[in-house]
Amino acid sequence: MQKTDGSPPAPPRLVRAGVFPFGHWRERYREAGLSVILALQATTIFVVSPLASVGWIRADAIEVLRFGLAATAILIVNRNRLIGACVAATFVVSLLCLLYLRSGAANLAIRETNIGVTVAFDLAVAWTVAHAAFDAGRVNVHRIMGAVILYLYIGLIFASLYRVSALWLHPSFSGLQTTRGANFGELIYFSFTTLTTAGFGDIIPVHPFMRSLTNLESVIGQLYPATFLARLVTLHGAAQREP
Repeated sequence: MQKTDGSPPAPPRLVRAGVFPFGHWRERYREAGLSVILALQATTIFVVSPLASVGWIRADAIEVLRFGLAATAILIVNRNRLIGACVAATFVVSLLCLLYLRSGAANLAIRETNIGVTVAFDLAVAWTVAHAAFDAGRVNVHRIMGAVILYLYIGLIFASLYRVSALWLHPSFSGLQTTRGANFGELIYFSFTTLTTAGFGDIIPVHPFMRSLTNLESVIGQLYPATFLARLVTLHGAAQREP
């Protein structure tokens, strides 16, 4: 509003969401952040984790990628402060648990806490991604990448469930190199072969609860691409055909 005393008008107050420069920048690159998260997640699962398992690279590289994933989810993709706080808190607690485990003084309770916090971290990031991928608005390639992220998180979360179950249920699997507290890399491999129904047969669930859990993952692995992912692809194709 122009002042009547001849003094220059005050600059506009940038307080609304999306008007403050950082908020505007975050809104602009929010959906692109989904593709960044997918790249970090895929690199962690399919490249860094196997190399760390055989000792070719340090396992710390996984935590570096997880930090980048958490930072991207909080600073770019997330809109909910509570969920952002959950992502940050669970990442910090899981990192502390991991450091304690590496000290060699950890017990079963710390192992279970680490698994639980890791699942909470995965769920918090998945919620952030789901909110961005299935939000109102035009469907683009970045949103489809977000749906792929959720598919991969299904496999990771079930791998963690198998891991904590393997600590308590014996025998839980046949074909694992370790019978108690199975190697997480092996369980990630088993989880994704179950999710995609590849079923190579080298690792077999033998406990009734584990068999039920693998059946549930198989059903989800078939329904998710045929429903949610296919829906986004269809909407993206329809948007591309619009004049």
